[in-house]
Amino acid sequence: MPRLLLTLFWVLISCQSFAAHLVGGEIFYECLGGDQYRITLKIYRDCYTVTGADFDNPANIAIYDSDGDLIENLQAPFTGSQQLPVIINNPCLQAPPDVCVEEAIYTVTTSLPFLAGGYHIAYQRCCRNPTIVNLINPDDLGSTYYVHVPEEALNTCNSSPYYNEFPPLALCIGDQLSFDHSATDADGDQLVYSLCTPYHGGDDINPMPVPALGPPYSSIIWSGGYGSGYPLDASPQLSIDPTTGLLTGVPTQSGQYVVGVCVEEYRNGQLISSNTRDFQFNVVNCSSNIAAVIPPQPTFHDPCDGLEVDFGNQSINAQYYHWDFGVVSLIDDTSNIEDPIYTYPDTGSYEVTLVANPGFPCADTTVDVIQVYNDVSVEILLDGDQCFDSNSIDFQPVGDFGSGATFFWEFESANIQTSTDMSPQNVVFDTIGVFEVSVAVTEAICSDQTTTTIQMYSRPEAFFVGESFDGCAPLGVLFSDSSYAATPHQSLWQFSDGTVLEGERVFHAFLEEGTYDVQLTVWTETGCVDTSTYFLADAITVWPVPSAELTVDPDTQFIFNPVFEFEGASNAIDCSLYPGDGIELTDQMPNCTFEHFYTDTGNFEAIMFFTDVNGCISSDTVMVRVEPEVRFWVPNAFTPNDDRINDTWGPKAFGFSEYEIWVYDRWGKLMFHSEDPFEKWNGRLDNQSNHEPVLGVYSYRILARSVKNTVIKESGHVTILR
Repeated sequence: MPRLLLTLFWVLISCQSFAAHLVGGEIFYECLGGDQYRITLKIYRDCYTVTGADFDNPANIAIYDSDGDLIENLQAPFTGSQQLPVIINNPCLQAPPDVCVEEAIYTVTTSLPFLAGGYHIAYQRCCRNPTIVNLINPDDLGSTYYVHVPEEALNTCNSSPYYNEFPPLALCIGDQLSFDHSATDADGDQLVYSLCTPYHGGDDINPMPVPALGPPYSSIIWSGGYGSGYPLDASPQLSIDPTTGLLTGVPTQSGQYVVGVCVEEYRNGQLISSNTRDFQFNVVNCSSNIAAVIPPQPTFHDPCDGLEVDFGNQSINAQYYHWDFGVVSLIDDTSNIEDPIYTYPDTGSYEVTLVANPGFPCADTTVDVIQVYNDVSVEILLDGDQCFDSNSIDFQPVGDFGSGATFFWEFESANIQTSTDMSPQNVVFDTIGVFEVSVAVTEAICSDQTTTTIQMYSRPEAFFVGESFDGCAPLGVLFSDSSYAATPHQSLWQFSDGTVLEGERVFHAFLEEGTYDVQLTVWTETGCVDTSTYFLADAITVWPVPSAELTVDPDTQFIFNPVFEFEGASNAIDCSLYPGDGIELTDQMPNCTFEHFYTDTGNFEAIMFFTDVNGCISSDTVMVRVEPEVRFWVPNAFTPNDDRINDTWGPKAFGFSEYEIWVYDRWGKLMFHSEDPFEKWNGRLDNQSNHEPVLGVYSYRILARSVKNTVIKESGHVTILR
């Protein structure tokens, strides 16, 4: 395919991809100072279908001088779009679902220094909806959004006017249009409004001119019978107030219509700027399907849920509402809220009225009867004797119900099977066991029921384990309550020695010999409330313990003769002695005498146990002491000649905890030293065997401490003989 044909092919494809659905726009400028101007372009597209023109990204905005020469092509970035709401200001009419318009706003800032003749700013785009009624070949017509920046605007930093709101997207046939199409001018200049013819720009061959073509610009071509002053079928015809910009008229024929509105800015009678808005009106047959609907109970309110009612509203296509809640004695029982909450002064049935769109020709009214009652609830209280052999129960209902409530009781295995009394009395159950009791309460249309159980019990019976207890004084006994009771019970023990204890298991010590009575009292506080007592005479026998006397002679001995005589006296039949050194000695009464030899020094606690015919045991103790022997004697001569007679020398020391000895010759030389009281000197230097003893006189010194903590200091002379 030749390149020229290929290019033309893609142009045609491009034209088809954005050859429809542009529905209007405008362009204006704002002076920021210092020759800086912010240019704003607003574009609107039909978004009901997914095909058609999308928003440009970027939008190419061309700037020309007064001679038609291009100065600059600005590329304004696309920052997103928003869908405009379809607003029908007549509550009797609903907008059709097939009207959808999106708005995109482009802004770009550029420098516009003073230029003779000013600047021409334009953006061009094709194409329009092919279903437009008042244009010839609308799908081949584009739009030029154009604004002129005159010299006056450049000299005074003027901003062009811009429109405050976008016109309604949809007009209803036969409905009065009254739209404020006014604009705002930052400079406070005079604004004059008129209906005008929009500009054409772009076509199916070149749908997106880059850059936009320069002025002058051609206008769109109206279909027969239509024009700038009569852009759509209306009676009265469409018109705009030149001073206020109020756009009015009543459309009479459905279709899509292009409308142009111009606002001119005058200063001191001189035109300095204008803004032409190009937009599309969708004139449609709006439905008037209004219906007032109150949802049925209990969809929005349970009739038994109290006096406050949160009303639901399922009305169709209404915007305004009026409620009358049906309280005949009141005139202020009304609301204009869509979903009101109302608290009734009393229970009962009320005729509620809902008016949808009150005061309008399309108003609709519905009436419904609702019932309002307080919630009903019931529980069962009972009072009376629950012992099966004498039971008589009174029943009482408690809960939320009024004086007009009715009751129905049912009893299992009782003297009456049913009752309609509010509070049945003296109901008797004929056996031991658990039985169901139920009650149903009804008030108006509300009801509740509940079931409980009641139990008939046997009476408690006191008893404790064991017929009798005996033992030696002091006798400790653990008592266990073996009573029968169908419900938890309390236990009280009384003993004939005056002791009183509480609990199912108690421990008591009987200190004196004799016999004792025991009484157990039990009682219940729930179920069958009763008391039972079990008494046992002479339940406890306490035997005396035998007499006990232990004597010792002597009570102190030295370790050289540690022998003691023990003797016991008692009315028992045998005795046992524990001298305190791990030995056990036994004997029979009445002799009970022992001689015991201790093998070590110290204090000993001797204890003797006496056992009588009942096995009762008593004891007595004595303390004995075995003292260590303290002896000290120093010889004055010895003969170390190895004849095994008097060969060594040393003091005779017993009962010492510390000991030390020094022996010196006549020149003061240390011949012998020891800390052992049992080590002896053999007459030689340091007790060495290879030295011979030297005859003569030697001096000694002794320092010792006895086990009785006595310090001994001794010195003297010893002579070595042949």
